[in-house]
Amino acid sequence: MLKDISIIFLSIFFESLPFLLLGSLISSIIETFVSNETLARVIPKNKILGSIVGIILGFFLPACDCAVIPVAKRLIKKKVPINVAVSFMLASPIINPVVLLSTYHAFYKTNPNIFFMRIILGVVISLIIGIILGIIYSKDDVVINNKDDSCCHNHENCDAENKNYFISIVKHTALDLFEVLKYLMIGALLASLVQVLLPRDILIMFSNNKVLSIITLMLFAYLISLCSTSDSFVGKSLSSSFINQSIMAYLLLGPMIDIKNTLVLFGNYKKSFVISLISLIFITIFILSLVVKI
Repeated sequence: MLKDISIIFLSIFFESLPFLLLGSLISSIIETFVSNETLARVIPKNKILGSIVGIILGFFLPACDCAVIPVAKRLIKKKVPINVAVSFMLASPIINPVVLLSTYHAFYKTNPNIFFMRIILGVVISLIIGIILGIIYSKDDVVINNKDDSCCHNHENCDAENKNYFISIVKHTALDLFEVLKYLMIGALLASLVQVLLPRDILIMFSNNKVLSIITLMLFAYLISLCSTSDSFVGKSLSSSFINQSIMAYLLLGPMIDIKNTLVLFGNYKKSFVISLISLIFITIFILSLVVKI
């Protein structure tokens, strides 16, 4: 059992680490090269249009669920509206090209509706939750230690650093990476324990009831914490026992929230915001999975 837990822990950790590093690198590039004024000019003030821009941004960044958290945090510190950052954070792990390709290979030949509906519902959910949280919260209510860490403590050192973009990028990448790395490790450990200790027969017990099967696979997605680049193939393996609506709930919830990125979120964002975000994700996905025919 200990061997199995260790193997799964290492697989989750090393599967997530490159994407987390990529997210930290993107975050540092934004910090170094993109000014607050530039973002303010580019991002629409309208919440719906702003969230759409966030979703489009999510398409072009091949980041998994953990990696988008430091990027979204950096965007918020750059005075990007909450709705834009949240829509980006939720959409990217579902609609970025890497995930689209894996979903296509898993489902397109056998059940193409799953492929298309994952994209459509992922965009809709990201838009809805982004707008709601953008209305409820302001920048100061969201990020922990919400101070300007974009520069050095004295202007002389700051000027010197600004002359060397490479040093600046390395510095901010390291800071962002180590800030979330400990939470990723704890989350990966919890997820590996669940994968080893959770009897799979429990899942099948609830497969015949529509409501219970949706709830079961949502909880399953949350607990096993697979990367969004690989969860499509697990979803396909479950499709012989579960209805399409519950498979869709699994494919939507896992990339948006699970154990490991819950801990990463709590390490970077204020408690009330994280609880609101998680609650909205579960409620919205459950309702849409229940009412949408696939």
